[in-house]
Amino acid sequence: MINFKEEVEKRKDQLIQDIETLCAIPSVYDEKTAGENQPYGKACRNALDAMLEIGKRDGFVTYDEHGYAGHIDIGDQEESFGILGHLDVVPVNEVGWNSDPFKVVQVNDKLYGRGVADDKGPLLAGYYAAKIIHDLNLPVKKKIRVIFGCDEERGSSCVAHYFQNNPFPSMGFTPDAEFPVVYGEKGIVRFDIKGDVKKDGLVAMVAGDRVNIVPEKCEAIIEGNHKQYEASFKEFLEKNHVTGVIEEEGNCTKLILKGKSAHASLPEEGINAVSLLATYLDSIINNKLVHFIATYLNDYDGKGLQINHEGLMGKLTMNLGVVRYVKEKAEIELDLRCPHEIDLKKMADDVEELCHSYGLTLESDIHEPLYVDPNSELIQKLHKAYVEVSGDTTSAPQAIGGGTYAKSMPNCVAFGCEFKGEDNAIHGNNENIKVDSLLKSTEIFAKAIYDLIKE
Repeated sequence: MINFKEEVEKRKDQLIQDIETLCAIPSVYDEKTAGENQPYGKACRNALDAMLEIGKRDGFVTYDEHGYAGHIDIGDQEESFGILGHLDVVPVNEVGWNSDPFKVVQVNDKLYGRGVADDKGPLLAGYYAAKIIHDLNLPVKKKIRVIFGCDEERGSSCVAHYFQNNPFPSMGFTPDAEFPVVYGEKGIVRFDIKGDVKKDGLVAMVAGDRVNIVPEKCEAIIEGNHKQYEASFKEFLEKNHVTGVIEEEGNCTKLILKGKSAHASLPEEGINAVSLLATYLDSIINNKLVHFIATYLNDYDGKGLQINHEGLMGKLTMNLGVVRYVKEKAEIELDLRCPHEIDLKKMADDVEELCHSYGLTLESDIHEPLYVDPNSELIQKLHKAYVEVSGDTTSAPQAIGGGTYAKSMPNCVAFGCEFKGEDNAIHGNNENIKVDSLLKSTEIFAKAIYDLIKE
């Protein structure tokens, strides 16, 4: 019997060293340095080069898709098994980190740094799992193609471009979610609502810069002296267990409400500062935009818009991620995660009709859900490997609200690396991954891949 755990342990130091190399590159999208063969900027290009260099170092054939994505082939069979990961990362906050986010540090058996968990560490865990199968010269019927892109965080245009010029593997997974295996990903719908709205007491309202993040702070400027609002605002903050600031802003009043950030796939884990501040504002001014937000967008499940639904994948979730109201011009951005039973086009049409009644326009961007039969060979063997290595016999294959590379090709699902009960602070300050969890993930991947491609 193959002792994959022992093989992973032998490669532990090199694995961590490669993670340190990749995570030292601040591969955030940078329009200023975007150009030929580096469509997402110089840093993303550097990360792609570094990953390709790891493959070359280990003697494998590599391929560069003009800076959009690349791959490393492990084996030379015609049919391939795919491992899809991404090299780009989200920006870091200026404050809140306990260490340099682009220098991996190890504290109490955890690695800290931007990308250690999303997704450079998991990508390398998948790569090392494939490398172990190769190093042991195990008999396989498919090569392993490790594919990596540079624009997952902004919508995965990288792998869309890659697969225009390269064939799909026959099956595969992306280590960019959690355990156990994910058989379904909700559809992702983005709404961009715009319009001209009369001031009617509201001078400005601004919050959020990414639609897929619950905004933790919202600022508004309203007409009137701040003293007339101090008592009611303080009472509202206390009632909702949040903090905020009220202060004079010229002849007007500036309000700041602080909520709690979270990912749009789990908006109920955050406190949306926009909808909460709008609720307060709706009680003191008569502004159409404020009323629209407070009435229709003040929840996480679409009840206000009458689009709430619960299916096999769970509930529809909604995140109000961005609001901009300046000089009587308004824009709202929503992120919805939708179970596969919903007619997404009809849902968008219904919301558009409501927006029109308020004099607002709506543009929608619809990405259909992913659903792979839980009884398929891919799901069953991935889950079996997870159970055997982790010892978790109670957790079943699952559906999630997050969107991954799995939607970019047929017969592909998300698998790892975050274990239940762990919080890798993905997209947050002090992103981390346990070394033991990283090694265990690599062992799970090696066993699962071999079970799926062995002769």
